[in-house]
Amino acid sequence: MDPIRNPYAPGAGTPPPELAGRSEVITEADVALKRIAAKRPAQSPILVGLRGVGKTVLLVRIQDIAESLGFNTISVEAHEGKSLPEFALWPFQRY
Repeated sequence: MDPIRNPYAPGAGTPPPELAGRSEVITEADVALKRIAAKRPAQSPILVGLRGVGKTVLLVRIQDIAESLGFNTISVEAHEGKSLPEFALWPFQRY
């Protein structure tokens, strides 16, 4: 494939030209968020997969949906080699 026109663009959170094959996950998240907004129980999706398959891009898309529905959101990135309590302090302590 032509390396200039290749749609694969590696990089954490780098959005591809199209989220092909992800509409079901996006719809599930949209429904869950709308149910939560309506104070109804919901099953939240869990995104799993190998590195580079688009989990971060999907999380950003879901965050956009949540914010459009009036939710407040926050992004926290876990780094290898740091303990969970270090992340738990994040809102109160700047690194």
